[in-house]
Amino acid sequence: MGTLLEYALIQVVHNFGALLVVGLSGHGFRVALRRPPPQTLALFVMLAWLAQGVTGATFGWVTYRSDHRLPDIHGIALSALMVKVSCVCAGAGLMATCLRWGPSWSASRRMAIWAGAIVLACLALTAAAFLRWFS
Repeated sequence: MGTLLEYALIQVVHNFGALLVVGLSGHGFRVALRRPPPQTLALFVMLAWLAQGVTGATFGWVTYRSDHRLPDIHGIALSALMVKVSCVCAGAGLMATCLRWGPSWSASRRMAIWAGAIVLACLALTAAAFLRWFS
């Protein structure tokens, strides 16, 4: 029962992290249409991406701790996991770049960056569905 509770609590944080990544990226794009989004928005999106990475890794750690092996995934599920990990790295990197140079960007570059953030968030959510149902 303890392991199931751990999985459920990790899933709650993971789901809210996904909500924040998608929602805040969409908000950032909407704001970027008119003016530079506040730097705190990029910081929160980056933190949400990092939460996605930490909770995703924690799923594997809990399985390893309880079963003494990593989750047995292959094929489509493994590809989906690689897509999700890539999205976390790219999304966090994109927001770190935004934090460093964002205020000096043109409106078109800001829109492109925030559109990219939305694409990465949607791609990660799509990969999550494949990982869930093919593992």
